[in-house]
Amino acid sequence: MAQTLKDTLKEIQILLGKPQRKIAGTLKYYLNFLNIQETPEKEAEVPPKKENMQTINHKKITWVDISNPTRRVISQLAQEYPFHPLHLEDCISKGQFPKIEQSDEDQYLFVLLRFPRYKLDEGKIVINQICFFLGKDYLVTVHEDSNDTIANLFNECQENQAEREAYIDSSPSHLLYTIIDQLSKDLASPLQAILTEVDEVEDIVFDDKVSGVHKIGQLRQRIISLRRVIGPLKTLLADMEERVNKFSSTNLKVYFENITHRIDKAWETLEEARETVEIYKDADFTFSSEKTNKILAVLTLIFTLTIPA
Repeated sequence: MAQTLKDTLKEIQILLGKPQRKIAGTLKYYLNFLNIQETPEKEAEVPPKKENMQTINHKKITWVDISNPTRRVISQLAQEYPFHPLHLEDCISKGQFPKIEQSDEDQYLFVLLRFPRYKLDEGKIVINQICFFLGKDYLVTVHEDSNDTIANLFNECQENQAEREAYIDSSPSHLLYTIIDQLSKDLASPLQAILTEVDEVEDIVFDDKVSGVHKIGQLRQRIISLRRVIGPLKTLLADMEERVNKFSSTNLKVYFENITHRIDKAWETLEEARETVEIYKDADFTFSSEKTNKILAVLTLIFTLTIPA
């Protein structure tokens, strides 16, 4: 191999007096001989892949928003902030229980919430998991890419100075309140869809020509899904009021109480819808039983009349 390299260097020295095209051709030959592969220009021009992490700096407050988190992004986040590994793991894992936990020495507050989102085109209620890391001068939000509410708020703050002043204000706790307040307002869409279906089920149940078993079953499933989400929110938001104030210079208790009242009203609406659907289910079962009894009576009469024959 050493002898080959010496021969190659001698050949290059000889070629110094020859045309440039001849030199290039000879060099390419020896590169192929030594198994040295040239890197294509197109591959060198490909930019590095961007991760779904964005940052807004307002005064001394930082908002970091992460959509569709990966382990690579979470590891970068762990290098910049003193977050516990279990909290970071909760951001990646799906189907976690809602929780609110405070770190040691009150460095930050970790909040994991679940909010429903109604897909109008598919008629489905999708549950989104959202994680918050609240510190003295920062707020980190980790969520799925399908959460349009947080994405819209982030874009408004990024593009408009007035929106940044209104949403972030003077503390990251106010920004946390703004996000949760908007997410709680979005509950109106799935609740309205539930109430609309309740009215439709009423017409189906009291119609002798139509069976409402399948419709009632689907409606009960949606109500149960919303109850599983809104129920824990009532408990967590009541506990969040005092804990969030530790990271804010202003008292936000009144603000969070407003969200709590909205959640309580949504829960009452769901309870009323659930009771109504249960009544419709019993009524549909009664009508079906009565119809079945009539059919059996007719069949019994026919069978009795055909016995002598």
